[in-house]
Amino acid sequence: MDALLIHRTYLTWIFPAFLLIFGLVAFLRVFYPKHFMDYQRLLLNNKYIIIYGKKERKLHLFTVVLYLIQCLCLALFVYVSLKHYGITKLYTERFMFLEIVLFVFLFLVAKLLLQRWISSLFDLSDFSRDYIFSRIAYSSYAAIVMIIVLFLGVYLPFTSEKHLFLLLLVLFMILLIINILSWLKIIKSNQKEIKPYLFYFILYLCTLEIAPYIFLIYGTRYF
Repeated sequence: MDALLIHRTYLTWIFPAFLLIFGLVAFLRVFYPKHFMDYQRLLLNNKYIIIYGKKERKLHLFTVVLYLIQCLCLALFVYVSLKHYGITKLYTERFMFLEIVLFVFLFLVAKLLLQRWISSLFDLSDFSRDYIFSRIAYSSYAAIVMIIVLFLGVYLPFTSEKHLFLLLLVLFMILLIINILSWLKIIKSNQKEIKPYLFYFILYLCTLEIAPYIFLIYGTRYF
């Protein structure tokens, strides 16, 4: 089997994107070793969420960099997917990846702001603060795992172009499974408080997760 040709045809963006993502991960590893060590074990235990979710009520650089890594990982995933299906440009071919990065970044920031706004309307500020912190942690973790698998799929010689669809499907499943796991862990960690109000808690989750997408999709009709 031949190695994927992505590393040739996408060289203008894909290698620098990988380099930047891994560079940011290395930055967190070097400058926040305790944070990073606890974060590495996120899927095994809730130590990172319990310790830093309570301590970091204000915005912390570690969380900001994680959010940026998530944006870059998702943008790179979308970029490779679009290229695979023959879409070579959005507005311009040369800066397609930067356009995707900007869109993903604005989308995630808009979603975050909408979540904060909705939580204030429904008097969910305390819950939403912990919830958003947990969701950023898990979604960023999923994005990093996904991008490592994508890197191996792109550069190792045991995959071929015809297997790229399966690779993209595996990446999507990684994102989905880890995000579902995060919701289950959030429910488990709050089960005593939410058990008497399970129906309302589900409505809260729908409000915090689904409503921002509805607002954003509806808002795009005016652009």
